[in-house]
Amino acid sequence: MEALGTRSLGFQAIPQQVIDLSDVGATCLGVLKQTINCEEAVADIGQRQYHGSLESITVTDTVCVASCKTALTTAWGRIEEACTETPDVLARTTVLSIIDSIISGWDETCLKDKTSGEYCSNIIDGLDEYDELEDIPKTDLCSYCYGAKLSLMQKSEYSAYDEYYAVMLEEPPVYNGSKPESCVSGKIIVTKEGDSCDSVAIANSISGATLYYINENLPNCTSIKAGLELCLPLPCTTHIITANDDFIQVAVDSSVWYTDLIAWNLMLDSLCSNFCEGGPFWGHVICIGPPGGDFEDGGSGGSTKLGNIDTGREGGSGNGYSEDIVDTPAGEIGEGTTKNCGVYVQAQEGIGCAKTIVMANPSTPMDLFLQVNPSLEAAAKCDSNLNPGMWYCLTPHYSWDYAQPSRRGHTVRGRLG
Repeated sequence: MEALGTRSLGFQAIPQQVIDLSDVGATCLGVLKQTINCEEAVADIGQRQYHGSLESITVTDTVCVASCKTALTTAWGRIEEACTETPDVLARTTVLSIIDSIISGWDETCLKDKTSGEYCSNIIDGLDEYDELEDIPKTDLCSYCYGAKLSLMQKSEYSAYDEYYAVMLEEPPVYNGSKPESCVSGKIIVTKEGDSCDSVAIANSISGATLYYINENLPNCTSIKAGLELCLPLPCTTHIITANDDFIQVAVDSSVWYTDLIAWNLMLDSLCSNFCEGGPFWGHVICIGPPGGDFEDGGSGGSTKLGNIDTGREGGSGNGYSEDIVDTPAGEIGEGTTKNCGVYVQAQEGIGCAKTIVMANPSTPMDLFLQVNPSLEAAAKCDSNLNPGMWYCLTPHYSWDYAQPSRRGHTVRGRLG
């Protein structure tokens, strides 16, 4: 059990001892010194480790208030915008990676059972311990909390997820080799013995990071079972990560923004350890150019096809937020969905939440999408709560949770078709 003391409310976004060693720009420095209005213990949960129970329910309740998650994501957006010119707070450490790791730890710590409402870490810690994986009862391994927690870890670049947890996630259910419900590229392959994310990515000129992200039936990238049907992401110009690579330098050498690399490779984090420490779990092949090629606007006017979705590169920051607020689209809006929104997306039959984001604007984090569309509830319920034909906010304004400011710009809407 991990012990954290309850201290005063609020902590500095980036620790002062780290800032003292950095040479970030003045604008960035001012934002890094902002106070995040969370229980101070939250600052301690950003380590790459398994996040179990805290010392008491009282401490956990204080850490896990919804306003803390809002404060963390708001701080992330402000830091990303202010620190574009000086993204590194230290050598091999970006300013965003520190906040990213805290958000990941918060998500694991605060996950609750969908039936009882208890914290999943408390439920899991209360189960009997076993020496061997095969000895654990399937009623435990197949429980909601075990599966949901491991899935959260699997999708986070900052978690302790590794091959040990991959086996735990893979073993409980009967193996399902069915193809994904939908595939944006339209290209599905059947794996063969000896395949890995690297071999598939190299053979098809795709991002191994995105391959892993969009195929929920792919628990292990290093040894993929034969006969598994995988949806391939759109092809791109690729780069194979080596031990000597530097995250920012790869972006510079490729003549792109480092935020582009994050957007084009969905399991890629902004911490250099994802490049250097033994290689990322999902492999070594990344996109250094836009998947599917450069976007060309065909001047389609009022069309609601995917090509008209604003990805935040113009009028936005490319981090899932928008600088504009547009009129709400005609039609039904999700219950509670923010109206301080720059881009709306219309849900389509057979397309879940993750693929809706990936197809429209992969820069939007899933947790932000859930916050600005509260009717979708949690990631585990998102697909079932997504109503085809209904509009949801895809890229909210930075002030999405405050009183609506004046609108600027024109209406930008997107519909997956």
